[in-house]
Amino acid sequence: MAKEKEAKAKEKPEEAEEKITSVTAVIEEEPQLETPKEGLATELGEVKEIEEVIVEEVKRKGVFEKELWTPKTSLGMKVKSGEVTSIDYALDRRIRILEPEIVDTLLPNMATDLLMVGQAKGKFGGGQKRIFKQTQKKTQEGNKPKFATFAIVGNEDGYIGIGYGKSKETVPAREKAIRQAKLNVIKIRRGCGDWGCDCGEAHTVPFKVKGKVGSVEVTLIPAPKGTGLKIEKECQKILKMAGIKDVWSRTEGQTRSKLNVLFACFEALQKLLQVKLQEKTAERLRIVEGNLKI
Repeated sequence: MAKEKEAKAKEKPEEAEEKITSVTAVIEEEPQLETPKEGLATELGEVKEIEEVIVEEVKRKGVFEKELWTPKTSLGMKVKSGEVTSIDYALDRRIRILEPEIVDTLLPNMATDLLMVGQAKGKFGGGQKRIFKQTQKKTQEGNKPKFATFAIVGNEDGYIGIGYGKSKETVPAREKAIRQAKLNVIKIRRGCGDWGCDCGEAHTVPFKVKGKVGSVEVTLIPAPKGTGLKIEKECQKILKMAGIKDVWSRTEGQTRSKLNVLFACFEALQKLLQVKLQEKTAERLRIVEGNLKI
């Protein structure tokens, strides 16, 4: 059994994702089955293991070689030459980042993760969460499927980015999402904003903020140290990647729309920087902006 898992782990991500697509097609073609076939059940088990391998591969992937990079923008040229050494240079001046290699260079310790935004189709195993959201269009030529995935990047120390990618194949969708996440990197504020906590560490949001997308409204509330992330499971991954350890939350609206919940959570994090603070307030709340104290 251990040897089989090692063999699956050595599979290329592209081959593994093609297998997921083919198994999904098999499941869709057999809606009339009343009892599961052993072969189909085995295939479903393999799909789950392969998806785990893909997620691990994405986390390990991303070895960036600066020498092979040819920048195309003025900001990229400054980064490669060493003139710009901090991502704050672009974020504070609101310079748009157009090359993901800039983030790879300035934030080399960024981690990547894929969120569960889809679910498996079919009679046996249907409804299980997946990293790929599959939709399809019915035409005279047949079904034309599309895949979408949601990626996040962050260093767990005040910097976070999200991206959403769609394509006819799983690999391009994943790559688009990761690229988009790097281009959407922001820095956030953290602090010790709960009235019942005076630990002096930047472990939660410094004040209450709201983010709204569609009908979904996500409210982040400061919590004392040790509370944990009391929020929807996938939003927990976003906050953890941003470096927030404790938070209370309230979610309203059509929360079954998973993408709206995730985008609303990210919008709430963006609003942390839009609030004007007095110097004495920032000092009292122990506010950290990015990874630097105000």
